[in-house]
Amino acid sequence: MRFERTVIPGVGLCQRFATAHGQRAGVISHVGGRRDVVIYHPEDSDTALCTLVLDQSEAQAVAGVLDQAVTIDHLAELERELPGVTVVRIPVAVGSVGDGRSWRDTALSGRPLSLLAVVRAGRVVPTPGDDYVLLAGDEVVVAGAEVATTTAADVLAGH
Repeated sequence: MRFERTVIPGVGLCQRFATAHGQRAGVISHVGGRRDVVIYHPEDSDTALCTLVLDQSEAQAVAGVLDQAVTIDHLAELERELPGVTVVRIPVAVGSVGDGRSWRDTALSGRPLSLLAVVRAGRVVPTPGDDYVLLAGDEVVVAGAEVATTTAADVLAGH
């Protein structure tokens, strides 16, 4: 994807782009941290159809959602060895129940689910314990019944 950057004096920076489907959009980064997501008219790239105004924390939350893994990684080999046990690697979303809370405080610790590890910034923390504080961007590795791992994925994704 190619971005066209334009400095807007007194406002900030506009970064325009086109998707693979030919849709045109842009992000205006204001000096104060606000972000405007602009969707342009398909026949006139200077006419905005819609503008979504985000404050700095909202922009960070949306960036976290866009950066999240789309699928939950299943650890297939271990699952084959343990029928009925699902092992998954789940990203912790910005603003989710897990962001900034200990495993114990996520309401997941009381479920038929085991916290096996946390991956933070590429480093693995094996068997971190119930008092380990999760952060957005972490990936938790849990094992349990499929229903419990699905619930964990929903909770940590912020649903």
